[in-house]
Amino acid sequence: MVRFKNRYFTTEIVPLDTGHTAQPLNLKTYEILRSVLDVTEQIHGEFGAAAIKNGLEVKYCNGSTQIAVIRCRHGPHRLLASSLPFLSNIGKRKVQLQSMYTGATMVKCFKFLKKFHQEKINEALKTCKTEKEKNKVLEVMSKTKYGL
Repeated sequence: MVRFKNRYFTTEIVPLDTGHTAQPLNLKTYEILRSVLDVTEQIHGEFGAAAIKNGLEVKYCNGSTQIAVIRCRHGPHRLLASSLPFLSNIGKRKVQLQSMYTGATMVKCFKFLKKFHQEKINEALKTCKTEKEKNKVLEVMSKTKYGL
């Protein structure tokens, strides 16, 4: 039996359309997959789309944190990595994909995300002057955007 290696792309999905900024992204995994395949086909042709299609999957997508983890097979992951910056639409939403981390396992990706969110919380706590403000920031961030 042959072991297939994978690569996991941790990306932040930044919405660019101004009308939906207050709303969280309600993206479906199949919309992300379709958009990724389309942009890869535009950049690398049918060969690129066929190479990444086998093993392509969105393993994690969180609309409130706007973070997605995309799995791709090792080897064709280079084609996917070169195509992701050109992704401009997911479904009917204008977005920009910012690559945050590329890892070999889901565990490493989630360790990176935990560290990333902890840094965001620490940055927000540094701006607080009173204990009441700190408690409010911790309550808001743990419920919504940067919850761990």
